Amino acid sequence: MAEYKISVNQLASFSKSTDSKKRSIVKQQKNPPAILVGRYGMAKARIRKAISTNGDIKPILNGIEILKARTPDTDWKKNDRQVSIEAMERFIKMKLPSVLKDHEYEILPKLKTKSFYVNGVEILVSPDLIIKALIDGQYFVGAVKIHVSKNDLFDTAQNRYVTTCIYQYLDLQFENSLDVFVLPELCICVDVFADTFRNAPENIENTLVEIEVMCEEIKKIWPLV
Repeated sequence: MAEYKISVNQLASFSKSTDSKKRSIVKQQKNPPAILVGRYGMAKARIRKAISTNGDIKPILNGIEILKARTPDTDWKKNDRQVSIEAMERFIKMKLPSVLKDHEYEILPKLKTKSFYVNGVEILVSPDLIIKALIDGQYFVGAVKIHVSKNDLFDTAQNRYVTTCIYQYLDLQFENSLDVFVLPELCICVDVFADTFRNAPENIENTLVEIEVMCEEIKKIWPLV
């Protein structure tokens, strides 16, 4: 088990947080709940399905109807239901990026390895979808990470951190492949409540340096929480 670890979306949140919030994020990553109940599971699953079928919104419409028919029995479930419905309704109005809309692509099985390391910190990427697309006769791979949060919209820099991590993770996973290459344009962060699809920059080196600095900060905070 890694001595230091953080999920990619939490890394993005960490980058813009106050000192106290940074400590809170690291503490949660250091001591995660024994049973972690995923939030907005229906919304994320239906958005994954829509993206995997070239933007078909039928699974999302069906998901909305299922949730509207439910009667939650706790405040947590009520909030989860409401935010999930809002997320799906927003996604319906979003347009797939042209790299997906204009090319044939398939969804690859999830990879056994879900993370990579930066300066001794394990960054958990765990993509929602891994995509293989045929573009101008060449196969490329990329991945999608879905972000659903009404109170933590990602800005340009945060999206860049997420998509750069996606690119670096895939580049390491496919480094021995001779017939498929990682395409920055296919390394996508979907921030549903910001109504954005953002892809990795063409050159990730400067962003990796910024991520290295954050990882050093995480290591300093780790023993203090």
